[in-house]
Amino acid sequence: MNSIVVKDMDINIQLGGRITAIVGPTNSGKTTFLKKLCNKVDNSQLMIDEVSIKEYDITFLRNNIVVVFDDNHFNCEYVAEELYYNIHKLGYRIDEITDKIENLANRFKFTDILDRRIDELTLNEKILIKILSYLIINPKILAIDNLFVYLDNSLQKELLKYVAELGISLIIVTSDPEFLLICDDIVVMNNYKAIICAPNTTVLTGNSILPYLGLKLPFIVELSQNLILYQLVDKVYLDKRKLVDKLWK
Repeated sequence: MNSIVVKDMDINIQLGGRITAIVGPTNSGKTTFLKKLCNKVDNSQLMIDEVSIKEYDITFLRNNIVVVFDDNHFNCEYVAEELYYNIHKLGYRIDEITDKIENLANRFKFTDILDRRIDELTLNEKILIKILSYLIINPKILAIDNLFVYLDNSLQKELLKYVAELGISLIIVTSDPEFLLICDDIVVMNNYKAIICAPNTTVLTGNSILPYLGLKLPFIVELSQNLILYQLVDKVYLDKRKLVDKLWK
């Protein structure tokens, strides 16, 4: 899978293991796009590698595209059951599923909560299990609706590292401006249309459109812009260390 295009929303996302952030004001179409990805609303205008999503086998889509929504919905009462639920529906053997659950539990260090009830978990643990219950499938595309903001920094980094190792294309709807610094591409939505689909350097440098939509810029970008006004730097920096080095030269 190399690209996703949604013609009626002007969305164009490059895949191939890239990380894409989707931002926009309230009711700009961000979650609607995610619903199109998983066939919850009309997606007849959605193309994968220039082929309509309607032309793909449903089993292929379920194995390769997963969407994790920002809600409190879980399918099971216990952690191990929740991790088992989605992958079992795809026909994996019990021994394969058990191995996958054990590997994830060891990787993300939650073996001690496998037999716990989900309603007893911390928010951080709940969000991790919710995401991993889909990531266990090892899809080609993992889309997450703003849940990343609830995870602590160490878990965020470990999830990003794991996704990169698997070569998964990650699409995250986010309200956290700092996440824009670590993504490859940014899709800016407004009125159910993408007004920009571009690398993060293009969106964040120069005269960024984000503040005009009421969206915050990452701290380092705002700081750079203020320093430009005082002629202390001559460009926008996306890396704190590089900015500090420039100021101390």
